[in-house]
Amino acid sequence: MKKFFEFLLVFLITVYVNCGAEKKEDKTGEGANTAPFIKSAEIVPAVPVLGSRITLRVEAGDKEGDKIDYEVKWFLNGKEIGKGFEFYLEEAKRNDEIFAEITPSDGKSTGETVKTAPVVIGNTPPKITGARISPDTILTSTSDLTVIGEGFDPDGDSLKWLCYWTLDYKERLPDSSTTINLKQLKLKKGSHLTAELYASDGDTVSNLYLLEIDVVNGAPILKESADSIPYTPGSIKFPVPIIDPDNDPLTFELLEAPEGLVIDKKNGIVSGTVAETTAFEILVRATDTEGAYLDARFTLTPPQPATNQ
Repeated sequence: MKKFFEFLLVFLITVYVNCGAEKKEDKTGEGANTAPFIKSAEIVPAVPVLGSRITLRVEAGDKEGDKIDYEVKWFLNGKEIGKGFEFYLEEAKRNDEIFAEITPSDGKSTGETVKTAPVVIGNTPPKITGARISPDTILTSTSDLTVIGEGFDPDGDSLKWLCYWTLDYKERLPDSSTTINLKQLKLKKGSHLTAELYASDGDTVSNLYLLEIDVVNGAPILKESADSIPYTPGSIKFPVPIIDPDNDPLTFELLEAPEGLVIDKKNGIVSGTVAETTAFEILVRATDTEGAYLDARFTLTPPQPATNQ
């Protein structure tokens, strides 16, 4: 009986020791922390340019569901240039390479550092800073129109200017140069021209820069120069050589003239008789329907006496 109790005591002690060890082992397994891990990481955008906001798209995990923080280092052509989850690309050039090294942490354990695939800095489009149309006022008689652009290329590339013209909000004209011949367009007063200006570096183009201009009313003009107009004192009759470039009706009046001369207000014909027998001047004003006018001075000369040979 004594041996039986000794055997039972040894058995109970063994069972207690084994159970205690198992409980201790289980407790240790339940409390252990595992480091977070990165499943994938990539740089966004895939083709950055100067001025781009560069950041990361990261997929990571933590077995315990802990919050994950990241230590990020950025490298340009293999040289560390900064830290943080994002930055703005300013000091770099086309074809440089950028990559990032990312290390995850849950505050208790640090995971394995992962290196992203590199991205290559792409071509930066040119930028237009301003533009103007020359001349800044056009009439139906204006011969040419030019767009003058101002801009730069962040990569230092040379610029080529492209301009697409539209007349009266219709289809684009075939000419894409910055200077356009207006004579062939047969413009009218009120015609509207739109210029779509772009700067190109050979690979990419800038954003659109839009300019617009209207054909304005033109004042009456001299149809031809007349140094002098011959007259016969007893019978003067001639039309003044004044026309309107927009074909507006004109109203004529004599501002200065000897007594005996009149002008037809509608057709501009000067007529009458004068006592003068020498050259004299008249001043005529021609006014269009919008109030634009021309004051023109003409010299009238009597016929020269015949010379004896």
